[in-house]
Amino acid sequence: MVTNILCMSVVKIYNKNRLDRLVAKLTLRLGRKPTQQEVVDLCIELGENHFESLISKLHPIPIFNKEKLKRIQNISKDLLDVPWDIEKEKQKELLNDTDIDIYLT
Repeated sequence: MVTNILCMSVVKIYNKNRLDRLVAKLTLRLGRKPTQQEVVDLCIELGENHFESLISKLHPIPIFNKEKLKRIQNISKDLLDVPWDIEKEKQKELLNDTDIDIYLT
């Protein structure tokens, strides 16, 4: 016999209107009104199943995995023959005063 234990938590939602709109859209599509608990539970399941997407929403700074790092390394190898070292006078023409303070001092 399988027993389900129900655990309750109180969760503060900063924009409850978004949850209400989501419930309303689901109600129109399903033909029945899902409970907020159902919606939150399924959102948690979606977060587990699409974990990397959730991470990118919570942490907008790029996260480098091995594949992305390898791609960047390959691009940088392709750019090895680009003449990056231009004379100081040409640099001053291309940069504004703030850039000169940051990069050339």
